[in-house]
Amino acid sequence: MYRLEVERQAQKALARLPRDIQRRIEAQIDSLAEDPRPVGCEMVQHAPKGTYRVWVGRYRVIYIILDDEQIIVVARVRKRDESTYRGLK
Repeated sequence: MYRLEVERQAQKALARLPRDIQRRIEAQIDSLAEDPRPVGCEMVQHAPKGTYRVWVGRYRVIYIILDDEQIIVVARVRKRDESTYRGLK
């Protein structure tokens, strides 16, 4: 099982969403601890190795898998638009 870390930027974005959407996204994030590469996840192109994304409705959860340390870092939670993937390091 992987340990989850949610970056502050992702926490703030999640807090601004309606409660029902927050619950759906939180459930998806929690499930990543058991299955970091669920059906439907995709690697993010032009991002560091190990960066993936999953959809939750119209929102994207962008996260980094650190297999050696068994950690998942949730970097972003955003509605899909032209800036969703910009600036990933």
